[in-house]
Amino acid sequence: MSSLIGILNIAGSGLAAQSAALNATSQNVSNVNTPGYSEVTANLETTATGDTYSGTVQANGVIRSYDQFTFGGLLTAQGQSGAADARNQALTQVQDVIAPTSGTIADAVNDFFTSATGLESSPSDPSTRSALLQSATSLAQTISSTAVGLTTEQGSLVTQAQGVATQLSRQLSQIAQLNGQIALASAQGSQPTDLEDQRDSLVGQVSTQIGAQVLQDSQGNYTLLSSGVALVTGSQASSVSVGVNAAGTMQVLARQPGGASLDITSNATQGTLGGLVETCNTDIPSFSSQLDQFAYNLATTVNSVQSAGYGLDGGTGRNLFTQPTQVTGAAAAFAVDPQLVGNPSFVAASSTSAGVPGGNDAAVQLAQLATQPLGSGAPPAQAFAAIAANVGDATSAATDESETRGDAVTQAQNLNDSSSSVSLDEQMTNMTAFQSAYDASSKVIQTVAGLLTDLMNMIPS
Repeated sequence: MSSLIGILNIAGSGLAAQSAALNATSQNVSNVNTPGYSEVTANLETTATGDTYSGTVQANGVIRSYDQFTFGGLLTAQGQSGAADARNQALTQVQDVIAPTSGTIADAVNDFFTSATGLESSPSDPSTRSALLQSATSLAQTISSTAVGLTTEQGSLVTQAQGVATQLSRQLSQIAQLNGQIALASAQGSQPTDLEDQRDSLVGQVSTQIGAQVLQDSQGNYTLLSSGVALVTGSQASSVSVGVNAAGTMQVLARQPGGASLDITSNATQGTLGGLVETCNTDIPSFSSQLDQFAYNLATTVNSVQSAGYGLDGGTGRNLFTQPTQVTGAAAAFAVDPQLVGNPSFVAASSTSAGVPGGNDAAVQLAQLATQPLGSGAPPAQAFAAIAANVGDATSAATDESETRGDAVTQAQNLNDSSSSVSLDEQMTNMTAFQSAYDASSKVIQTVAGLLTDLMNMIPS
């Protein structure tokens, strides 16, 4: 009888264990389409009595499918993709500022030198002088508005980054709270797999925004590292803010729980913030510098011809454009010299006072500048075309990188899913196996119960 009782115990434990396994499988099937859900399996263990095994089995909670290596690889890929996507989008906007579909600086340059050719043909005609002055004004406004547009785009990127930082700080706080809840639940013997799924989902979002690496301790706490600092440690979270420093560039700060703020700008190279920082602090300043040099060279070259010539009033020494004192800021300040505003007769067409009003040699020199180098560079149209080409090349390269990084995220996601996501085929197979084992245990119990009944009937009363 003792053997029958033992078999009954074994079968009973099997019944409970397979029931737990079926419950875990049912949970997986129910959450197959739940974003961020990780597969769970019943943790079945043989029960030991002293130094020997009793042959019974017990379900000791569930095991959550999690691979720190594939998850870490996914975080890395998401950080790189986030930066590439943000830079690609930002550079596309920059390209629209420098090289719009119409009304470009190149168009204005061509119109200006066409007007100069007209002045060359009719130096004494007031209408050709007015046309030249109007085209010069249009050119100045186009160059200036382009430079201002780049500055405006920088401000827009700062505003966008501030929005990302606000959302990021909220997510870091949520991760820290989940750390505390998970640690408490684990200490109480619970298995908070749903909380762990929520935390992983938040960490994935953080990695897309600023890049992230995680370290997990024995209590299940995450330490989240990014940009050279720990943004989350246990139940403590840093906050991230974005501003503009004294040099006028974007600055990213991490305020730690103790109150100290760390400048992490140079290390913020991943995620959306990394892409915005690179475009704002590196790409746009580079293009602005090129545009400033173009504007400085153009104003200086044109002024050298105009200031040496004579207007219809016999006056000389007057610049067509306000002469910049330095390269930096030359594009934003580009404008027609105030002396010439509204005074087309002051435009110089003759190189001598004796040549007024019919002399055109100064106008000829002005028209010839269209094919002569600006400073040590190319002629005006080609000089600007080189700037536009640099922007186009950078944008094209950013687009390619964005696509490549996106493919890498897909591959990393698939690899991580292979170790954590739910496969319906696998779950159906498991359910069949667990159900068969459950039925077998049930039949053993029925058989043993029948034997025990027969045995009890054989005992004299």
